[in-house]
Amino acid sequence: MAAITRFDFEITFHGPFRVALGQGGPGVHNTISQRDALPGSSLKGVVRATAELLLGQENPVLAEVFGSSRKPCPWHWSSPVPRPTAPGDRPAWYPAMPSARVRIDRKPRTAAEDMLSIAEQTGAESATFAVTQTARIEDLATHQDVLVVAAQATRSLGALRRRGLGWVGIACTSHEPDEAAVRRFLQLKQP
Repeated sequence: MAAITRFDFEITFHGPFRVALGQGGPGVHNTISQRDALPGSSLKGVVRATAELLLGQENPVLAEVFGSSRKPCPWHWSSPVPRPTAPGDRPAWYPAMPSARVRIDRKPRTAAEDMLSIAEQTGAESATFAVTQTARIEDLATHQDVLVVAAQATRSLGALRRRGLGWVGIACTSHEPDEAAVRRFLQLKQP
């Protein structure tokens, strides 16, 4: 294999996010991992979802770049590492914070019985991650366009992202896309 390609990214968090473990804990219905609050696999999934939205769900380039049940992904997605908030600080996610949600019955406009949920969430000012080549790639330029443009088009991640949680900005710090890259990306769209 030729030289390994690596793309470096920075995520700016515009509020808290939640990638839940799917299990409860003391006083909460759903917990997060403080060690790996945002797994690389979750990040890859949300960037793939953005690419699907922009390029079409059945687009064959998605399997080429992100992998499929028949072909493994040729990229390793690292878990983001939060940036220290002050010089000398260790990188760490904000401490887990509980967040309550309640379902409202439409007719009486009151809280539904037994529908209170308390879940943990976390955040950071920003974090960095890398996407590193792990296999031979025929069309590296197309992969670069898809990875960089889809990542930068991603605006939310984690649970409840359509309800105001997990809003982010992602920027590729090693390969800034230009207008030509965005045009090439959009030309991949399936009719």
